[in-house]
Parts: sequence; structure tokens; C-alpha cells
Amino acid sequence: MCQSPKARLLPAAPDQPTLDDEDSPEGSDGERQESTPMEILRLSEESHAWTQWQEVLAQCASTGEPYVDSSFPASPRSLYYSGGAETGAATRWLRPHQIHVETDHRLPWVVFRDPRPSDISQGVLGNCWLLSALAVLAERSSLVRGVVVRGEPSVGAYQLRLCKDGRWLTVTVDDLLPANKKGHLVYSQAKRKQLWVPLIEKAVAKLHGCYEALVSGRAIEGLCTLTGAPCESVSLQAGGAGGAGGGAPLEQLDRDLVWAQLLSSRQACFLMGASCGGGNMKVDEEEYQRLGLRPRHAYSVLDVVEVCTSGNNTASVSAGGSSSAGNIAASAPTRLLRLRNPWGHYTWRGAWAAGCARWTPAARDALRASKPAPHIDRDQGVFWISFDDVLKYFDCIDICKVRVGWHEVRLAGILPPMSSTRHLTCLLLTANQPTEVDFTLFQEGQRNSAKSQRSQLDLCVVVFRTKSGPSAQVGKLVAHSKRQVRGFVGCHKMLEKGFYLVVCLAFNHWHTGLELAARSSWPRHVLAAHSSKPLAVERPALHAHILADAIIGLTLARGQRHEGRQGMTAYYLTKGWAGLVVMVENRHTDKWIHVKCDCQESYNVVSTRGELKTIDSVPPLHRQVIIVLTQLEGSGGFSIAHRLTHRLAAGARLQDWAPHADGEPRHRPPLARRLCGLHQPRLIT
Repeated sequence: MCQSPKARLLPAAPDQPTLDDEDSPEGSDGERQESTPMEILRLSEESHAWTQWQEVLAQCASTGEPYVDSSFPASPRSLYYSGGAETGAATRWLRPHQIHVETDHRLPWVVFRDPRPSDISQGVLGNCWLLSALAVLAERSSLVRGVVVRGEPSVGAYQLRLCKDGRWLTVTVDDLLPANKKGHLVYSQAKRKQLWVPLIEKAVAKLHGCYEALVSGRAIEGLCTLTGAPCESVSLQAGGAGGAGGGAPLEQLDRDLVWAQLLSSRQACFLMGASCGGGNMKVDEEEYQRLGLRPRHAYSVLDVVEVCTSGNNTASVSAGGSSSAGNIAASAPTRLLRLRNPWGHYTWRGAWAAGCARWTPAARDALRASKPAPHIDRDQGVFWISFDDVLKYFDCIDICKVRVGWHEVRLAGILPPMSSTRHLTCLLLTANQPTEVDFTLFQEGQRNSAKSQRSQLDLCVVVFRTKSGPSAQVGKLVAHSKRQVRGFVGCHKMLEKGFYLVVCLAFNHWHTGLELAARSSWPRHVLAAHSSKPLAVERPALHAHILADAIIGLTLARGQRHEGRQGMTAYYLTKGWAGLVVMVENRHTDKWIHVKCDCQESYNVVSTRGELKTIDSVPPLHRQVIIVLTQLEGSGGFSIAHRLTHRLAAGARLQDWAPHADGEPRHRPPLARRLCGLHQPRLIT
């Protein structure tokens, strides 16, 4: 059930000696951007992992000693950011046969023994996000088994396959595990003397530098790490996951749309996990406890159904779309979800719980054909709950789109802190037949130090129609993700036969000094495309203003229009944008439009212009991206305040609006060369 083994990764474009396009010709070099064989990085990584595995086995055979991983040693540096001997619970590292357990003494230690969600036990580490994802994955044991790709218990060596920041990696670990002075494991463990949980936890800790790096996170990150599949978070709260934060009107929740999404995901057999009382929800701990819910924990979603009961008419409409005999239209259906608390015994006590009076004979009959009776799974933490109560007590549902037989390609690249086509990542995609595609854009993670030097970037991936030719052109908007300050964003689309241009965007690191730093320090990303049919991909040659055309195309299609005056339209892009885009269109044939944009009262945002107040002269029959404001810190709120003042003019000079602008009479602040690719006016075509 894991992703197709035909995963491919395009490497980033070769290093360039210059930091921007100051001395480069217009646009990018198509020959330099030409794609290399897409299997190269995957094959190289897998070859290295296999060679390392053979070396491990040979070394152990030669010395007669079990494997010891020197790159992730049994020492405090593998436990804590500081690397010092902190006063934590872990005091020593033990092999499995040295670990003390309270039960199952006679069972031998094994990696897997029919893995189940209820096997997982959390230790002193606050990594519920990872263990919750593991519990969801364990609903299909084959997926869990697929994470551990090789193992030799006799020497205590294992290799695990994980996806970090969009890259597939094979991690080699030994089986030395942190324990306390009594010999008990201090971090996660699995019941019945299984090793799959602590081994996976150790591999993820090694990826991020230490065990402490695993503290705090979202279950969706764990699902993506364990499967490499496209993942998305469906908000259950107005203005919640994926909302625009404090900088835009609160988005209303479309309950029917959310329900339809859950039904279709269940029909597709996607993995789903529900986050209970998380995010920005106000949680009444006593109420949750009274109802048998554990806030800030993730529950596996096992089923999504609609049940109709009215007199003698009974029907059950499941995610599969089938229904039993009866008149479905006779009554409004009841929407139910079947959840599992992976920690067992603690279960829902509200409406539709086991023993609830709502379980009438008609309701039981409606589910009996294909669903277990409501009381059967009570001891396993499994229960039915209404969709209304899920909306009330849960923050979001994470969906992991694990599919069979799909194709996968991954493109490594850079998110430049300027409008540099030399470094901007675009993908020319050819669909030779209609195909369903999921695009996911990943940035580098933030877990590798106690306080990361770099804040998370805003991310957005945009897909346009284009034509085959020497240089990619922006055509009609086809799909786009929301722009979010998150570890990854994505979008899904059914593509018709044709050519498509995929553009990766990020802006909140502009004017931070990165543009002056070495290119090796610029933030990196991976763009993944999962498709139902094969796709041809390559790096296209880019003209100098591809970024401006992309933002203009997106704003024309999704922005709010304001007719400022005859012959002028201002477009504002705010919804799902983590900030603001202002774009002005001048349709006059012989007059300029002077535009003042004042955003100085905005909070926690940065500007692509370097300042929050701009003055520009937009030529006749041109459009200009005036400003792009971006949320700076994803963890905090932000606010947008903007005021647009404009006038018609016979000439380009700003005159009294910028009386000392002799060097640059059209733009304040002046458009540096590294900004022209985004903010230079573009001819209306």
C-alpha cells in the first residue's frame, strides 16, 4: 500500500557564481536548466544505503560484536539539543534482551507481532504527533511493515525508509534504546515485546538530530514522514487550519463540503486521523473528560457513513455509496464517524456511544450488514460519534492519500529571496492523457536545533496552462494551494491532456539579508507530484518576468476586483493568502496611473518592496504587482491595513509625489534589479 517504488527526484539546478541576475542576460538559460535523469538521486541514495548495510553486516561478522551506530551514539548528544548530561529520565542505553518489561516475560523480542494501534505506548517524550500518526498507519499493518525495510536482529541493525522534508531517505540504526535506571524504556514502546515503535521513533530522532527534536508537532507531519504520500488537513473550525489568520475575514466552515470530502476520502481508502481539541480551540478539560475524550490527541478515523431511519424505512449510505433497501429520501440522514482512540480504554460517552438510546433496532439494522455492532469494539477504544459532535470537539482531520499504482516524481530546488529566474523553481509538465495529480511543496524542517536560525517560509504552489516551446509562458490558472507558513502545502487537480507550468512561491524571506548571503544558505525545497498516470517533467527556460506573470495570473483569477476609476482596476488577493497582494491594471491607452499604497499600519508582515508604503507609475495598457505582503511568523497572528490612493497623469514622472526622484522617476522605493522580475509593469496581452 506504500507509494510506487518508481519515485524520482530531480536535483536542484547547478550552483551559480552570482547571487542575483544583476550581470546575467534576460531570463534563464534553458540549456543550464535542462533536466537530468530523474532516477539519479533516488538510485544513488538507495545504492549508498545498500552499501552501508553490507558494511555493517561485514563489520559485525568480523568483530563478533553487535552493531553500534557511531553517527547516532548512545550518549546525551543523541538525547538533547545541548548534548549535555541533563537530568532526564534516560540514564542508560539497553539492547532489547536487557530491557525490563512488566508483562509478557516469556515472549521473545521481535520487530513485529501483528502490529496494532493499541500496541503503542507513549513515554516521557512529548511526541504524540508521531505516535498518533503511527497509530493511524497501524490500521493497515502492511504500511507499518513497509517502514522497516531491512533488519538483522542477531546484530541489532535495522534500516528504515522515511520521507523527510519531501525526500525519501534510508536511515540505519542500532537497537540500543534509552532506558531508566530500572531498565524500563523511557520513550515510546510497543506492547507484546515488539520493537517497531521504538525503532521508528529512533530513526526519526536520528533524522532530526536528537530525541528532544521530536517534542511537539502535528500528526499530519508524522503521516507524511511515514508514508511520503500527499497529505492535507481539513479544518473543522471556522478560519482554522488553512485559514488566513488575523489578516483576513474569518472563513466560514462549509459543513457539507467537509462532509463530502470525508466521504470521498473514505471511499478512496485514505488514512485519516482526527485531532481532538487541538489548534486554537478553547478546551474545557472537564467537559472533554466527562465525555470520554482526550484533548490534544489524535484519533484514527475508521469509517464515515450516513444512516437514514424513519419508521419502517431503513437505509445506510456508506462512503462506498451503497445503500440497503429503503427510501433514503424519507428522512434526513444522520452523519456518523467511527473513531478509534489508539490509547484504548478511554472512549466516547456522548450521543451514539455504545449503549446510547439512539441505537434503535432500525439504526442497528442499517449498519449490521457491513459494520460491526456498536458495542463490539468498546474495549478497543472504538466508538461511533456524530459529525456534529466531531465539529464541536475536534479541530481538524488529517488525510493521508496512500494509493496503489500511482506515479511519483520529486523536484529539488531553491526558494530564492528575490525575483531571480536563475534560481526560481518551475516545472514544465506534460500530460499525454487525462490524469489526476497531487502537488506538494515542502520546505526544510525546523527540528534540527533548539531554536532554528530560520523561521518557516510562506509556501504556495501554482499551476498554469502553458504551451510547448523554447520558453515557458503563464497561461490560464489551473490550480493552486493556499499560501501558508507551514512545513508543506499542496493542491489536487484532474489535468486534461496538455502542457502545464508549475511555479513554487515564497516571499517572507525577502529583504532579510539572505539575498546577500551565499546561495548555499538559501532555503531549499522539494516539489512532489503524485499522479494516476505517468507524467513527463523537465525544467523549462524562464523569461525574466515569469514571477510577475504568475502573481498577476493568480490575482486576476482569484483576487477581489475594485474599479477604482474608469480604465483602472485594483485587484486584492487576501483569502487563503497569509497576507496581501495588490495589483493595478491600467487600461488607458495614453495616460499613466500614479498609485500610492500605504500599508504602514499592518502588523507581523513583511513587504517584497522592503517598505510598507510604495508609490508607482503604471504605464498605459500595463499591469503592475504593487506589493506583496506576507505573514512573517506562522505562530502569531497578523493584520493587514492598506489604503490605495491614485490619480491619472499625462506622463510617467511622479512629480510632487516623489519630488526628489531624479534617478528613478517612476517607483518609490526604486525597483532594484532583483525586484524587477516581480514588480516591473507588464504589458496587458
